[in-house]
Amino acid sequence: MKKLAFFLALTIFLPSAIAFNCNSLSGGDLEICNSIQNTNLSQADKDLLIADIFNVNKTVPNFDFVYQWNTNLNIQNSPDGKTYSSGTINNAWVKIISLMPSIIENNTLYSSNTGKLLTAYNYKYQLPSGVISDDCDTYYDLLENSAKLNIYINGNLIGHDKLTSFNNLNQENINFKSELVIQIRYKITHFRWKYVNEKRRCRYYSEKDKTDNLVLSDKLNSKLYKINPGGLFKITNKYYGTTRGILEASNYTQLVLSFSNSEYKNSKYIYSLDYTLPYYALTIKAEPVEIANFRNIHIDRKNNSFYFTIADTSNCKIRLDNFFSSKILSCDLSFNEINFSIKTDKINYFDNDTIKVSVYPSSLIVNLTYANKTITIMNSAEFKAVLYENRISAKIGDKEQIVFINVNRKDDFDTLIQLLTLALLIYLLYKIAKNYFSKVRLIK
Repeated sequence: MKKLAFFLALTIFLPSAIAFNCNSLSGGDLEICNSIQNTNLSQADKDLLIADIFNVNKTVPNFDFVYQWNTNLNIQNSPDGKTYSSGTINNAWVKIISLMPSIIENNTLYSSNTGKLLTAYNYKYQLPSGVISDDCDTYYDLLENSAKLNIYINGNLIGHDKLTSFNNLNQENINFKSELVIQIRYKITHFRWKYVNEKRRCRYYSEKDKTDNLVLSDKLNSKLYKINPGGLFKITNKYYGTTRGILEASNYTQLVLSFSNSEYKNSKYIYSLDYTLPYYALTIKAEPVEIANFRNIHIDRKNNSFYFTIADTSNCKIRLDNFFSSKILSCDLSFNEINFSIKTDKINYFDNDTIKVSVYPSSLIVNLTYANKTITIMNSAEFKAVLYENRISAKIGDKEQIVFINVNRKDDFDTLIQLLTLALLIYLLYKIAKNYFSKVRLIK
């Protein structure tokens, strides 16, 4: 009932343009659809509520639905109510209805480099009537009634159809222009009074052609969406039937990592339908809302790195989506055990001494961490010793090697030497004194 109430609330804003058949639905959607049909709403409102049911997956932009909706609109009158006239031409208008596919994000309209522009237009004409002064009769005959639609992208003509295709866009700022050129050409035939056999008769006198022209245009600005997703997949460990790995991904709107019995999905947006009055032409709107869903997989995420643990790696698939396209990454499930070690030049250091760390084999690249500082190295590196920081670690994927060192104050060491020296001196004096008194007793 809550879902039905939500759909009913939408009728305040969104009447519809297409009829949808409930019989193509099933389960709860079918029940809701039939409930809507049994309300007292207008058929247009019912159609829109049912249409929203067809747009089920809010984490994926449904461009097919929007295309079907917009191309079935029957737009006969000017959407903004503005019309123009010139001579015999009247009530003329032209309007860009939709750019498909397109997405609104943060009040910016983004276009794919391939798509279609939908334009609507209409006009009427009315030939003059009545008898012109000095005529006994006047005829008006239509010679030409033409309307030519010109579609431009950044000033370049690309087509003439209401639904015009385009491709290979490469400029960041895209200016779409729909231009309507209307021409009405008609003939005016004049008849004048003429005496024939002393009788006044209305006879042909002359004729001329007249042309009325009107040029209208509408514009739409968008930005070309150039963001392409990328990623890297790697297996980092295998043990006791369990596999661990990492998926690094960037510039995606949705990420899907799936196996035979497991799946992880991360979506950065939800999509809704934005509309333009009064005909409710639809455009998809993207809102930044992050949603993660997983099944039979463990994920540890650090920024754009996804560390996963999985039991069954069969049928591995990786898909990275952006607004308008998808990229499939290959699943390299191979794993080579990496054995490496690190070694310091010595064990004991004073504060601010130089620590030399070597990696074996020297050709490996490792992430080396000491005193909360991490660097990526090959072969060897140097650190300044920090008091009481005794742990050095090196990582390759999930593999980690650790060495421990001692770091002390030099002043503390000098004090210790002095104390040891003093203790040794006292001990020597004690031994000398002991030997002396032993000899004195023997003499007595």
